[in-house]
Amino acid sequence: MVRLPEIFFWMSEDERWRYKFVFQALILLVPVVGLVALLGWMMIICDNLLAGRQDVAPSGFHLRRGVKLFAAGIVYWVGLGIPLSGLHVAETLWNGALPLRAVATVYNDLALLFYVVLIVPVFVATDREGFLAGLNVVHVVVSILRRPLRTVVATLVVLISVVIAILGFALIVTAPFTITYAASVIATIAAWWSLPSRRDQPERVEPQVTATGAPVPFRPPGVEPEA
Repeated sequence: MVRLPEIFFWMSEDERWRYKFVFQALILLVPVVGLVALLGWMMIICDNLLAGRQDVAPSGFHLRRGVKLFAAGIVYWVGLGIPLSGLHVAETLWNGALPLRAVATVYNDLALLFYVVLIVPVFVATDREGFLAGLNVVHVVVSILRRPLRTVVATLVVLISVVIAILGFALIVTAPFTITYAASVIATIAAWWSLPSRRDQPERVEPQVTATGAPVPFRPPGVEPEA
């Protein structure tokens, strides 16, 4: 499994990472389909890391994997946008009698931050249990509360990844490549976030050892060994 300090550069350990990134970036140029394929590609990277393989996913149209996450992201985006639209409509109807524009601005900022916080937990829930699990808000929020520190770290990494992706637009041509790289980082932090914490792992029981070094088999009390 990739350790936290390695999340930005572990990809170089895959000998074919350059080709995989380039071809997936070119697929990203296809409207909508390219984004769905990128999301599926991210899910495969996450699965590889959780399986202990530090391999970048092969480039391709991973639409069956990506469409679930794409749909979940759209639902959350629309759901968080409905109250904002309601505030704008109310502000128009009441002709500025209430400070709804300021409220809408604050809500917009908080909703965007909340959406960023949700990216990794929803990604993991959708990857593990499907589309409906990603929309299970209670399950997603509980998973966040169980990993508060990891969620803060994951959110910071996602924000850094977004900045990296946006920087690619400075030269326009590099945008697909920076977005693809940022996606691989998000998939990596999702794998790290989903690992069980120490308190959730079963305690390891050390076997009893005799003087000869052989483990002692378990026998219920009062039961003598057979001759």
